Amino acid sequence: MTTAEFLGLPHVSGRGPRRPLRVALVCMPWASLDMPSMAISTLAPVARALDFVEEVDTFYANIRWADHVHEHTGGRIGSEDYRRIVDGYYVATGEWVFSPALYGFEEPLDSPFHAAATGSGADLTAASEMYRLSSGFVGRLADELVAGGYDVVGMTSTFDQNMPSLALASALKERAPRVVTVMGGANCDDVQGAALHRNFACLDYVVRGEGELVLPRLLDLLSRSDPDGSPPAEDLAAVPGLCWRSPDDKSTANEQPRTVVPMDSVPEADLSGYFDTFRAARSVAGVEPKVQIEGGRGCWWGEKHHCTFCGLNGSLMAFRAKSSDRVVREIENAVRAHHMLDVVFADNIMDMGYLRDLLPRLAEKPWDLRLFFEIKSNLDIGQLKVLAEAGVAQVQPGIESLSTHVLRLMRKGVTGWQNVRLLRDCRTVAVFPGWNFLYGFPGETNADYDEVVEQLPGLWHLTPPEGVYRAVLTRFSPFFDDPALGLENLGPSGLLKKVYKLPADEVADISYVFESRPAGIAESAAERLRAAVDTWRANHQGRRLVAVPEDGTLRIVDERTTSASEERLDDPLLVAAFLATLKGRSAAAVTREVTAQGHRTTEERVTALLEEWRARRWLFHEDGRYVALPTGLGHE
Repeated sequence: MTTAEFLGLPHVSGRGPRRPLRVALVCMPWASLDMPSMAISTLAPVARALDFVEEVDTFYANIRWADHVHEHTGGRIGSEDYRRIVDGYYVATGEWVFSPALYGFEEPLDSPFHAAATGSGADLTAASEMYRLSSGFVGRLADELVAGGYDVVGMTSTFDQNMPSLALASALKERAPRVVTVMGGANCDDVQGAALHRNFACLDYVVRGEGELVLPRLLDLLSRSDPDGSPPAEDLAAVPGLCWRSPDDKSTANEQPRTVVPMDSVPEADLSGYFDTFRAARSVAGVEPKVQIEGGRGCWWGEKHHCTFCGLNGSLMAFRAKSSDRVVREIENAVRAHHMLDVVFADNIMDMGYLRDLLPRLAEKPWDLRLFFEIKSNLDIGQLKVLAEAGVAQVQPGIESLSTHVLRLMRKGVTGWQNVRLLRDCRTVAVFPGWNFLYGFPGETNADYDEVVEQLPGLWHLTPPEGVYRAVLTRFSPFFDDPALGLENLGPSGLLKKVYKLPADEVADISYVFESRPAGIAESAAERLRAAVDTWRANHQGRRLVAVPEDGTLRIVDERTTSASEERLDDPLLVAAFLATLKGRSAAAVTREVTAQGHRTTEERVTALLEEWRARRWLFHEDGRYVALPTGLGHE
């Protein structure tokens, strides 16, 4: 069965005999070093299934770049420096490092980018050394690809991979104009892909949208065309999502596909190229490799209520997921083939159906897996237990804030107290929640944060955020698409404009990140939040607040400060009232709960109890709800 038939795609009616194609798929810096690229790992078997494709090789140039830098700096610059550039995506340092390989060398310390970035606090010491090495690396890689006799070289681009990929495409065209260059990935979605194609002649084709729908048809056309020519314009015009050049060298962008790829039609990813490259690398001693699995694409929450700041899904919001049978089989195959137990799901949000089928099946397997998922933060402890029993060790729950008002401005569909409950329950079931605290949303007030900041010392035993950041304006987000929501677009990143030698309007079409006029709270209020979170992070290690049920009583052990304490609640009314706050309830709801259990009390008395416990930081109070903070209690 051909790939086109496998994916249910129509055949392209071609002319003339076919020629065999040799294809290279390249993952340039700055893709993460610790896991495979889903793009090239998935497209490689798509291309291999075509009977006219003679060979498909994957090149993990990101790992090879880390080795190149390690070798040429005597090991002074390594994987940790690489990671810092990846984490600093919004600074565009990764793009700048590879700019001399495209535009030619200029002294890094004299460049406008260097002056602007260091002037705003960035440390470019290691990046400047990398800058001097990038041209040599790109040239060597291009020489290898040309010597390998590849007919087609495809590059995937997300975040800071544009400049490295463009530099490689340019070097290939300088050495061997016959090599067909193709670029795809998240950076090529919508107007971005069209802008890249019209501004960079080194790109023969740009794929907008899902590659599985476009690449087989493009390869089919190339196999029927002369090596020194292009496929007929009428055939190229019939490939949805393809950017191509007409005989008069005009860039043409076909409309993106309106259909999406069914996930069970996507071939199983081939991760072998990554692990082969990783195991031969010399610069990754401190990096722990992981299997990456794709369960689903799109975002089921975003289909209903698109979070105002999120642009991650681009034009492909429609959610679909693989069957649990497929996912179990892929995990088993990957674990056996690569001897890895760390499995990261690439999905932007977990399919809730996996709680019913996939995760219970994984819990039955005799594997000691360590899984990662992105989840929605309103999961209850029963659902978290299902995750933990299946081997989920870490989640990214998209907490973003502990203020219900701010979360409503984000359209998160969750409350601040629910996020606190999730942090508590993750600690109880031993699942690590990674999260960031965001601010800067139009309509937020200092009061939204004052109430939260005052209560943060009560959360020292729970996982703190990794950082506090102002929300960034990104393409495809509601903030970008609808200025009426309150973020004023001031144009593309000023730093990125200093990397691309293009008119400002062209950089704007290529950009994912944009500058905006600061909204929401002032930086002085943000600094108070940041200081409170820094204190939380500094005091988190070894802290605990635990509630232990003992013969109808509750023993509460508080070790959040150096003066540890222990207290027992033995009055049945107090025990019932405290347990009623596990799910998060108002004083009125707690009163109804305990009276339904036969306890005689009043809402006034219950409120006084809850406020006393809040003062002792046993409860978190937000949006009219009280939620218990001690860990260790399972509740159904």
